[in-house]
Amino acid sequence: MKTYHVLQATLTLATCTLSALVISTSANASTVVTFDDLKGDNLLVPDGYGGIRWDKNWTYYGFDQFPYTPESIPNRIYGKYDKWNHSIPFYFESPVIFDGSYFAGSNPFGLVSFSLYNGGTLQAISASLAPSSTPTFLSSGYTGLVDEVRVNFYSSSTVMDNVTYHTAAVPEPASLIGLLGLGAFGVTSKLKRKQKQQVDC
Repeated sequence: MKTYHVLQATLTLATCTLSALVISTSANASTVVTFDDLKGDNLLVPDGYGGIRWDKNWTYYGFDQFPYTPESIPNRIYGKYDKWNHSIPFYFESPVIFDGSYFAGSNPFGLVSFSLYNGGTLQAISASLAPSSTPTFLSSGYTGLVDEVRVNFYSSSTVMDNVTYHTAAVPEPASLIGLLGLGAFGVTSKLKRKQKQQVDC
């Protein structure tokens, strides 16, 4: 009977830990902002769309226009280059981990990159990408938290699509399994000590 209670406690801990893993994984899943459900053409991306404040700096459209190819059909966006001198921002309401986005365009010499900020302080600058008619993902290359991304265009002949971010780093499965085993060992040891005390009495 005592062995049964030890096993039951261990299984309960395992269930709780696995439930926490499922909740953590779903809460930290990537958000991909595709713009594809926005209606119309050459309209401003509304603030709050995709969990991002666009601040009237970005315009979307969906008609065919080679080589400005969307990664997902139909929409992609372009920025107000003249207003920001080719470094155009968008903002997150709370810090996130910014993964990157897709770019396409006509000028192979018009490189694009990201400048990543948190609290107004520059955290990192990504590698550069030369856009082509094939949408290509540019990674931020940074795993820390940011609340502002500035997209650095060196040519106005560029569009962006499928902006991707997530809210926190997902724990590695190996680490969680280790914690589960450690927790189960701890519960089992504690119950065995309790049983021994009862026998000694």
